[in-house]
Amino acid sequence: MKRVCQSIGLVLVTVFTALSVNSQEVTKPTTSPDKPTVTQPYVFPTSRERFNRYVSSTVGPMRLGRTVLSAGLDQWRDHPTEWGQGAKGYGKRFASGLGQNAIQQTVTYGLDEALKLDTGFERSKREGFFPRMKDALVQNVTSRTTTGKRVISAPRLTGVYAGAIIATEAWYPERYNYKDSLRRGTTNLLTGFGINLVREFVINW
Repeated sequence: MKRVCQSIGLVLVTVFTALSVNSQEVTKPTTSPDKPTVTQPYVFPTSRERFNRYVSSTVGPMRLGRTVLSAGLDQWRDHPTEWGQGAKGYGKRFASGLGQNAIQQTVTYGLDEALKLDTGFERSKREGFFPRMKDALVQNVTSRTTTGKRVISAPRLTGVYAGAIIATEAWYPERYNYKDSLRRGTTNLLTGFGINLVREFVINW
């Protein structure tokens, strides 16, 4: 339980630190030799764009690739031990990863639609390593309203922990409990910070 609390504490510190340095809306200035500096305003995505993003986050190529790698890592770690090895064990781990992510993305998407929020990732429009890093990190725990204002992301936080809790209760071995759910949810949330950095600086999808 102590490790769970420490992990959650780390997430909260990261959230509030990121918010404190990203309190202003960021836009990309565009200039030309004979025109003054202008900014590109935030545009709330259409319902079709939000739905397409949900599908891609649930069963898109990048999502499937991440699940393949994650299941392989769990297979190597023999986690959970009860699922065994071989093709059958790997299949259970792969299906578990897909199921947990599907729950997470569905809850996040549903709350986004209900609350009129945009929880999608967008590359920073600012220049410089640290401003871009801050923008990437803060997006893991915030959403935008229809006006572009950033707020703490209830859809994302709820989705991450709902996926972990439901998976634990529905199909994980009986020895797993709520502590394991919280730990797994927190791990997934922390992993999201790293993924956002990859999407910002390496490859976006």
